[in-house]
Amino acid sequence: MTVQDRRFGPDWLPRWELIALAVGDLIALIIFAALGRSSHNMDAGEGPLLAVLNTAAPFAVAWLLTGAAVGLYTGRALYPPGRVLLRTLLAGLIAGPFGVALRAVWLNRPIIWTFVLVATATSTLAMLVWRFAWSRLRRLWWPELP
Repeated sequence: MTVQDRRFGPDWLPRWELIALAVGDLIALIIFAALGRSSHNMDAGEGPLLAVLNTAAPFAVAWLLTGAAVGLYTGRALYPPGRVLLRTLLAGLIAGPFGVALRAVWLNRPIIWTFVLVATATSTLAMLVWRFAWSRLRRLWWPELP
């Protein structure tokens, strides 16, 4: 396989799209963290933005590592729609508990299993909505992409 074949193969994504995916993933996780903090009336002693970013950080690390491992940052992960949903769901089922574990280590707190279930479900739902929407928009705007 030549460099040219790899560049335009089904796994190839332009650099701008890789950045857009990562930024979109981070924004979805920041929204997830903000909604979670808000629903629990959590005090933002260090400032609301910093508090949300600190809450989102372990989930973002878990998501980005898991996403890279399961191939979410490839063209093949963004089409067809069924594959988008299945790969995102797989990544969420791994990244959710991983993010909770990282958060528990970060805060030196025990893992609460109900939090694992709720955080996994809600963060995965946020990612499913974002990534499915992106996969549909990119096909409308750039049908030549994989």
